[in-house]
Amino acid sequence: MKTLSEFTETTKSWVSDLIVIEKMKVIVPLKLLLVCNSIVAKLNGEEFSIVTNIAKRSSDTITLSEDFYIPKQSVTSGSIDYLPEDYTYSVVIHRHPNGLNSFSATDQSYINQNFELSLLYTAEEYFVNGLFNLKHEDAIIPIPVKAVIDYGIEDIDISNIESVYNGAEENTSNRLTKLYKDDYIFEYDDLYTEINELLFRVETLEAELHDFKTAEHLDKN
Repeated sequence: MKTLSEFTETTKSWVSDLIVIEKMKVIVPLKLLLVCNSIVAKLNGEEFSIVTNIAKRSSDTITLSEDFYIPKQSVTSGSIDYLPEDYTYSVVIHRHPNGLNSFSATDQSYINQNFELSLLYTAEEYFVNGLFNLKHEDAIIPIPVKAVIDYGIEDIDISNIESVYNGAEENTSNRLTKLYKDDYIFEYDDLYTEINELLFRVETLEAELHDFKTAEHLDKN
């Protein structure tokens, strides 16, 4: 009786040309990033969303269109309520506060399932998460995505640039590395998480202060 390993070595029956997709690659035009950044600059920490379409798709890669539309929406620092409107777009990009890089339960129920592709954006890290909804009969299968920004230039050949290090530089680098490891008790990831949580609290407070000042101004008038 042949074992599986013996069978695999002597025949090609177990070899497949099928591509195993763990994540879809999503190519995002630079224009969409600049649009999101510009909207952030015009708001006071609120969430928002824009919509666009898929320009091109292969088995494992999606390229987004540069065209976009800003739906009618009512927003706060922690929510988006879409207002009644008719439009046909297959991709949604919406903002979260910095450090909140996962979709919320509300996102899953009211945003993600209504679009073919959903991307999550933060002002600090840009496109941090995403899901592509693969349709199968009367169901959808969410596939994680990895967003890559298309800056509109080809890969740059840097073969003419040679990095040169002398012994002193290497020793200094080693000493600094040892210093950081020995003298600091906090891991980078822990500090990064703490900072992002503080930034989120600041953004929330700023948004609440803005709402308070707006309400106060309306009451005076």
